[in-house]
Amino acid sequence: MDRISAWVESGLTTNDFQVVDQLTHPSGEIALRFWRERPADGLRMGRDVPSRAIAPLLSRVIVYEPIDGGEDFRVHLAGSGTVRRFGRDITGERFSRLFAPEDVQIRRQILHDVTVNGEPRMMHVRHSAGSVEVLRLELLQIPVIAPNGVDRWALTFSFYF
Repeated sequence: MDRISAWVESGLTTNDFQVVDQLTHPSGEIALRFWRERPADGLRMGRDVPSRAIAPLLSRVIVYEPIDGGEDFRVHLAGSGTVRRFGRDITGERFSRLFAPEDVQIRRQILHDVTVNGEPRMMHVRHSAGSVEVLRLELLQIPVIAPNGVDRWALTFSFYF
């Protein structure tokens, strides 16, 4: 596990989440364009994801599948870039076990909004140890239809600064 992941996982950091209306990371525009140009029936796993349109971003992707009636989520797919953040492959992990308890509720609510309401959500996230910023990222979470064509999952792009 790298030093930043160790700090964040240690619980010695404070976390600031802010829902925003736009992304500032340069790669965010690729993901937003992918969302805006989606088919009329929505994005669908297997048909639209993965896609050449977002090929440069696939290492930054996590797909969350609602479980337990939406009370938790399972990581259905995790791009290779998530190993740096979490120190391991998180595919199959429960969402509630990936983040500090004080962060789970706000993150769960946002994922719930994406999967239930079918609307994208953007966030700025900052993790600080005292006055030192140890991790800053932006998230874009968009709804994606599960391979069964019925259930709605969340496709998350993580953009690190």
